[in-house]
Order: sequence, then C-alpha cells, then structure tokens
Amino acid sequence: MNTTSLLESRVIMTVLGISGFLSVAILWSPFGLPAIHKREQEFAKQKQMLVDLNRKNQELAMEVKRLLDKDPELMESLARQRGYAKPGETVYTFRNHGEKR
Repeated sequence: MNTTSLLESRVIMTVLGISGFLSVAILWSPFGLPAIHKREQEFAKQKQMLVDLNRKNQELAMEVKRLLDKDPELMESLARQRGYAKPGETVYTFRNHGEKR
C-alpha cells in the first residue's frame, strides 16, 4: 500500500466520521427528531379536531334541514326544552337537592 492510498483512506474516514457526527447532532438537535415527533402529534390532534368539527357540522346541517322541513318531533322536543306543554298536560319541574329557588 502506498502513502497516497493510505492518505486518501484516512481523509475519507475522517470525512465520513465528521459527517456521521454532524448527522447525529442535527437529528437530535431541537430542530431534529424531537421537533418532528412533536409536530406529528400536533398534526394528529388537529386532524382529530377537524374530524370532530365535521361531524358536528353534519349534525347541525341535519338539524337545520329538519327545522326547515318543520319536523313535528323536533318542534315538540324544542318546545318541551323551553318549558311548553300540550293542552291538558301538566309540567313538573324538579330541583337538585342542593339547589335553591
């Protein structure tokens, strides 16, 4: 083995060692793998929130459609929630044990 090839192999090994060290340092830096993992968790959380909001929007759209169609069951349910009763019915209200008038 001549000195030129030995020198080239040491240079190559040094460059590879330094690049490997820098790669590991970059991966574990505040902008590396921990930051990527945190962003993935935030993304999953936001995605779930979007799914929940879409479901809620669909429910509200259905309720609006039922209101526009004057659905008798929905109208009765809304009226009863507001304390209304049909003619001849008696409405009873109950207090919780610790609740004052």
